[in-house]
Amino acid sequence: MRLLPAPLGALTCALITSAALTVAPAHARGGADESAGAQAADCLWQGPAGMVDDPAQNYAFPDAGARYWSAQLTLPAGARLTFDGEYAHARYQSLNSYDMATHGPTDALNDVSTRPDAGSSNPYLPGARRASDSHRSYRVTVVGDPAPTDPARRAGNTLYAGVAGQSTMALIYRVYLPDRGRDATGGAGLPRPTLHLADGSTVTGPALCQAVAASRSLLPLATLPLQSYLALRDQPDRPTGFPADAQPVWHAFYNSAFSLACVYQGACDGTPARTGGQYSNRDNQYVDAYVSRALGNVLVLRGKLPVTPATLDREPRMAAHTDLRYWSLCSNESYATTRAVACVDDEHVLTDSHGRYTIVLSLPQDRPANATAANGVTWLSLSPKGDGAGHPDDTMLILRNMLPSAGFHQAVQDTKAPGDERAVMGDYLPTGAYTTTTAFEALGHPAAASPRGSR
Repeated sequence: MRLLPAPLGALTCALITSAALTVAPAHARGGADESAGAQAADCLWQGPAGMVDDPAQNYAFPDAGARYWSAQLTLPAGARLTFDGEYAHARYQSLNSYDMATHGPTDALNDVSTRPDAGSSNPYLPGARRASDSHRSYRVTVVGDPAPTDPARRAGNTLYAGVAGQSTMALIYRVYLPDRGRDATGGAGLPRPTLHLADGSTVTGPALCQAVAASRSLLPLATLPLQSYLALRDQPDRPTGFPADAQPVWHAFYNSAFSLACVYQGACDGTPARTGGQYSNRDNQYVDAYVSRALGNVLVLRGKLPVTPATLDREPRMAAHTDLRYWSLCSNESYATTRAVACVDDEHVLTDSHGRYTIVLSLPQDRPANATAANGVTWLSLSPKGDGAGHPDDTMLILRNMLPSAGFHQAVQDTKAPGDERAVMGDYLPTGAYTTTTAFEALGHPAAASPRGSR
């Protein structure tokens, strides 16, 4: 792979921004210990963050279907942290730990890998009952050690949050698609922490947050410095629409530095490490494509939607057989801002009887009159501010695949090397074509589809 120019090296010098977050209320469930746990949750967890909650917290390319709570803390020597929680009424939940230098995930504990307490059950297992409000508790442990290299040495229900050379831990708790009518936590509140000190004593409530030096700030932000971004974006003698192609090209995400080198320099070869970045979720893998209104004010994407469980309308059981746990498509600005603009998730994509979709992307003022649900079309906005750095035609698309089943082999997770995306994903990777508002309207009724949840 070619060496990166000097501006790209600045990516590793993160632009740090700190700001106070609004704290989401934790749900106390009675008793002195529960109350102390709720108080500690209030001061430990910061959020919810995401594009739909607060514009100041719209960074690191969030998904509109998810809510994020972060914690930054330092465990005293020999201490461990436990979290008591309830499984959320939602599509998915997880706890990830992060390397504060690279913003990549280091370990993860998701819903299906979290054993329930005695007498409770896990509603996320295939075919499980998911509607009951009772008997859905669990306890997990966070330790300050790196994850064992041998999976057999892992302790159950344990998140390994230690990173060599870093005393501060960074955690993110996620809830995707809370059931309709539930709050952002899926009706479960936030996981309630207890600090277990080396001498055997425990600390809860506000004293816990003081003991672990809990931060009240946003996680460090790593946008590409503006001048470094512009040096890549504004290269001379590039074709119309750069960095977009005449037909959108999807690239699997391995790490931020590789993505920038590939998109802006054409350095898409080699064997990049799939380490993630931008506080990515270990259970998701991503492909991205850069598109431009300079090539047409309407973009039409067509593809096949993987089978995912319907959960939004409080379905009584988790589906027994699926391809993925979750799928979404989001339009975003760029690495200059890392802001998301709009997303559509699998519950809201219209498909025909074969699971195929037509998604039309445009600015709101350019939306074709027939790009409607009545015509079997899902519409998604392009970025009204372009890349957020002075290029109004640009949009960055991100497609997410979460937790593919063992029998599904056309997910982003199955890609192994740059350039194999189409061969691996086949119809599950969208194809795109640019057109105009007038030309798309001339198609009349372009598709026959129904809401994904009705299939």
